[in-house]
Amino acid sequence: MSLVINIAREDFLSALSSMQNITGKSGTIAILSNVLLRTQNDALELTGTDLEVGIRHIIPAEILSQGSITLPAKKLFEIVRESSSSHIHLQEKENNWVQITIDSSDYNLAGAASDEFPSFPEYKEESLINVDTEFIKDLIEKTIFSVAGDSESNFTLTGVLVEKEKSEDKNILRFVSSDGHRLSLMEKQIEGDLSVFKLDKTTLIPKKGVQEMKKFCESHDDILIGFEEKQAILKGEEALLIIRLMNGDFPDFRNLLQVINKENFIEIERTLLLNSMRRMNLFTEDRFNVVQCFLEKNKMTLSSQSMDLGNAKETHPIEYTGEDMKLGFNGKYFVETLNVMTCDNVKLFISGKDRPCLIYSDKEPEFISIIMPMEI
Repeated sequence: MSLVINIAREDFLSALSSMQNITGKSGTIAILSNVLLRTQNDALELTGTDLEVGIRHIIPAEILSQGSITLPAKKLFEIVRESSSSHIHLQEKENNWVQITIDSSDYNLAGAASDEFPSFPEYKEESLINVDTEFIKDLIEKTIFSVAGDSESNFTLTGVLVEKEKSEDKNILRFVSSDGHRLSLMEKQIEGDLSVFKLDKTTLIPKKGVQEMKKFCESHDDILIGFEEKQAILKGEEALLIIRLMNGDFPDFRNLLQVINKENFIEIERTLLLNSMRRMNLFTEDRFNVVQCFLEKNKMTLSSQSMDLGNAKETHPIEYTGEDMKLGFNGKYFVETLNVMTCDNVKLFISGKDRPCLIYSDKEPEFISIIMPMEI
């Protein structure tokens, strides 16, 4: 049978929009740029995948004739986005062509047979637990900014490490990220049986998968989430996201935490330091963003310099009685860390010019950021 359906534009547009980052990647397998349309009794199932991340939506539709076909995801999205009608009619023609009728407009779009489309991964329902999406978003937002870019030679840094920790009185889910110059750690206490999560010390979610998890959470209030041996699963009421996991040796962040001297620290207002670092970044070289930090008795001086533009300098009173120190840090790293925090004050644990700086707040003990110093 040939697919013939009527569908609401807003439902169709929302589902297609969520797939654009997944189907938009050019590759050697042409059909991966298509979205699979398959009818159910009174609904349309849309599936997109790049073989690393797969997403499926089920939306209500008037099914006039059952069928399935794949269509170019980007062009279909553009057609639906530019339409002004509230309803859209799709009818499959010969040789995998589909006629799209929207008010007085007719489009003919070349598709491909559905049997050429990759199979969607299976998963076990018992591996999922229910969570509030704000819980997952918080874990992601506190770590995604320090994931290494795709050009990083150590591929294990291009993902987020996921760990579980179970004790008698609490269950912890932990996300950790690092680009080799900084590290972010966020953990939260979670309800539910974490024993169903198949996590080990090498379980990594690729950066693209983490980005899609965040988008998925933004369109749902509650989801089911699970981690199997090779994939992460997020399930909403009418949507499903499956991410193929990475495996690799992530840096030993526990050893890094142990070498930081927790006795020597300065405490400063978070927004004051954040805004000061932003101003210093106006005069840093784009590549390294070096901000100099000079600590002396009860004051901290920040400065930056650009060979082409000029320089900036600020001094702030602090409680500090240690020895004078001159340090260099990437100001952008401080801005990104302080941006995701909400506390009034932060503590900077600094013990030497060649030692990492740990950023911490008593009001947000579940979050830790470590920034490595730079040569100045």
